[in-house]
Amino acid sequence: MKQRILFELIFKTTAYAIFFIGLWVILQPLILPSLNQQIRKYKTFTRLRKLHLKKNMSMFRSRFFIYRHLELLLGSTWPWYSESTIIYYIILSIVLFSVSTATYFRFISGWRLSIIFGLVTASFPYFFLLLRLFWKRSETSYELVPAATILLGKYRVNSRNIYYSIIDTIKEISQYRALQKTFIKLASAIQSHRSKEDLEEALELFVYQIGTTWAQQLGVLILNAQWDGKDIERSLSNIVKDIGKAQEILEQEKSSNQDTIQMGYFVPIIAFPASLCLLSKVVSPGRFLYYQLKTTVGFTSFIITSILCIGGFMVSLLLKKPKNEI
Repeated sequence: MKQRILFELIFKTTAYAIFFIGLWVILQPLILPSLNQQIRKYKTFTRLRKLHLKKNMSMFRSRFFIYRHLELLLGSTWPWYSESTIIYYIILSIVLFSVSTATYFRFISGWRLSIIFGLVTASFPYFFLLLRLFWKRSETSYELVPAATILLGKYRVNSRNIYYSIIDTIKEISQYRALQKTFIKLASAIQSHRSKEDLEEALELFVYQIGTTWAQQLGVLILNAQWDGKDIERSLSNIVKDIGKAQEILEQEKSSNQDTIQMGYFVPIIAFPASLCLLSKVVSPGRFLYYQLKTTVGFTSFIITSILCIGGFMVSLLLKKPKNEI
């Protein structure tokens, strides 16, 4: 009974996945060019709107918040980001939703719960990217402390030239890989930008990847130095002092979160699997699996508990190393 249920689950999931992947392979030559064309039209339209309607920029961006959010999220977390990445991400989410909803319906025979659990499953890639972004922000927020100090020194050495200061800083922070990649993207954008809007978009991505107020202030200073030619030495020096003090405060407060972090690790890694093993020993394994996978109450409780455990584990990962921001 146990092997039959597992085999049926694996077979159906694989069959659905092969079907949708094959369907995408067949339709890709027809769909992808038109989708890329629409994206290019959207970007062209965006640039024209920026040139002619600068006063309405915030309103225009709010209309396309979801697309811009995905663009920043994927651009910050996906190493091979391109114009087609967002399309592939949306298609992956749709496939996950379709396959998981059909699979859940097979076990709980209720479309409402199946759709809800399907939406949760389809959102896993999004939450994975968010977790990766938060972890990257946690790393880069601490790495920004020595990097900002180095940038200040290079800015003084390079006669207030912010571009060459960033280039020299990149060479000095090879041990901080995450932040180094962020600075490399920024330097490339500064070198190739054609307008102030291009520079602002690059700095928006730079700030988004670090996600702290210090990064926002640094982004504003870089914009002022690169585009307006302002001297930012004093302001940059103040940022270096402030983030250094903030790091000292955070180091003192880390110990207060240790109990929460340990509980977040204990429940999903030890307590939840141990409780499942204990229940399978109390009742027969066949009945236990039947209750968990074939009954609506058992399957629903298993899914909800799993989601809560995963959520608690993610929160513990985030609390383990909070962002360097006060």
